[in-house]
Amino acid sequence: MQFLLHFRERFSSEEEFRAFLAEEVRRFVKDARDYGIVISILPECLKPRSAFVGEGRHRF
Repeated sequence: MQFLLHFRERFSSEEEFRAFLAEEVRRFVKDARDYGIVISILPECLKPRSAFVGEGRHRF
């Protein structure tokens, strides 16, 4: 994750950066399978934080 945060400055908005992060995480999960590592991510975990505003709950 630290590595991906270095790319933040390349994006003009938080939304674009979060879309980039989501895609890179998906790619990482697929690549990890090639090495026998299975990582499961719930779709809810890939929603931007702004989607949880007003729902009265935390992401984690």
